[in-house]
Amino acid sequence: MKTNKVTKFLFRRQIIGLAEMYLFLFAAFLVLPFLFSAISGSLNDYSLTNQMQGSWVTAAFGVYMFVISTLSYENFKFLIQNGISRQTFFNAQVIVNGFLILIGNTFNLVYQYAVLMPLGHAKDTNIFMSSYAGYFHNPIVAFVFNFIFSGLLLIVGALSGMVIGNFLTLFSKFVQRIILIATPVVGYITAMYTASRVILDKNFQMTWVANFAKFILGYRPTGPYDPFPMIGTMLVMAVILLVITRYLFSKKQLKRE
Repeated sequence: MKTNKVTKFLFRRQIIGLAEMYLFLFAAFLVLPFLFSAISGSLNDYSLTNQMQGSWVTAAFGVYMFVISTLSYENFKFLIQNGISRQTFFNAQVIVNGFLILIGNTFNLVYQYAVLMPLGHAKDTNIFMSSYAGYFHNPIVAFVFNFIFSGLLLIVGALSGMVIGNFLTLFSKFVQRIILIATPVVGYITAMYTASRVILDKNFQMTWVANFAKFILGYRPTGPYDPFPMIGTMLVMAVILLVITRYLFSKKQLKRE
């Protein structure tokens, strides 16, 4: 019973936040350009069609899921202080994320097929459609796997946010700042080193790293990529991230302000 109540509480708060985000983005990307065009006297240059073709519509939901999954401490603090257990909060948050991803993924695909593709005459509106859709000869089957693939991407992103957010709450605010500053720096240096090796060292391109990456991505010398290795990889990643998140929740503590 408590899980149901907490689920409804979190879902209500986060679906309202999602609606507010979309309203803000639509105002920023559709209304403001129109107003600026009207004020500057260049209304003839404004195109609602062009504005609606931006990838921001579909990308926004993934960013939203990552952010709310990372910044869950305030909800955790409020509910724990009101007698809700860690297990109940964890279960409710996972259920809510599942519902939100189902809603957001459905909206994204409907928008892609009903708006982006007809308006822009484009076929490659997301990662699956640009790399994997051609693997299937039946468009209905391709659509189903597009939904599964996109949903798994969102799940992995949300769980990654939960892992990061719950990991950071194990430390003081001072240590959190150090981690947030150091991680991008270390990541950038690592990425640049790896990129330089790939570009400058021809032998590096033939190592197991490149071959393993090709396998995970489903690379084929001819034709579209095979989506099943990537789908399997995301499923494994989702299970691992879920286990890590559950462990971090068991160690999570309220901070003294």
